[in-house]
Amino acid sequence: MSDSQTDVKMENTSSEDVKAQQSNQDVQNETVPYSRFKEVNSNYKSLKDDHDKLNTRLNDIEESKMIAEGKKDDVIASLKGNNAELTKKVGTLENYVNDERSRLLESISEEKRELYAGVDLLVLRDIASDKNEQLTRKVGVENKRGGTTMTSPKDFHEMSVEEKSDPAVWSAYLERFKRK
Repeated sequence: MSDSQTDVKMENTSSEDVKAQQSNQDVQNETVPYSRFKEVNSNYKSLKDDHDKLNTRLNDIEESKMIAEGKKDDVIASLKGNNAELTKKVGTLENYVNDERSRLLESISEEKRELYAGVDLLVLRDIASDKNEQLTRKVGVENKRGGTTMTSPKDFHEMSVEEKSDPAVWSAYLERFKRK
C-alpha cells in the first residue's frame, strides 16, 4: 500500500492558477458585425454588376470586330446557338407551368375554373392547398351526444316488459337521447 502512494504525485494547485487558466481559455467571438457584412456584401454586388456589364460590352466589341472583318455568318451562328438553348429552356418552363396550372385547376370546382384560369401559379397553389385542407380536415363528433353512438338503442317496441319496468334500463335508454 505504501508503494502505490509513492507512485502518485500530489500537485497543489492554488486558486490563482485556476483563475488564470479560465481567463486564458475564453472563446474568441468570431461573428462579423452587420455593418461590415453589409459593406462587403454591397461591394460584392457592385463588383458583380460591373463584371456583368464588362462581359456584355466585351461580347458586343467582339461581335462588332467580327462583323467588321466580314464574319457576319459566324456572329449569326453564335447568336442562333445561344437563342436555340434559350428557346429549349423557355419551352421546358412553359410546359411545366402549363402542366402545373392544369393540375391545380383540376382540383378546383368546375364553376370556378374559368375564374381562376388566368391567375398566377402561386395563387393557384394557395387555393388548391386550402381546398385540400378542407377536404382532409377531420370533423370531430362527440360520442356522448344523443344519436351519435355506434350502437343505436333498442327501439321501444323491441324492449321486453321487464326492461320497460326496470328503472335502471329505462333511465339508461332515456340517457342515450339526451344532449350533453
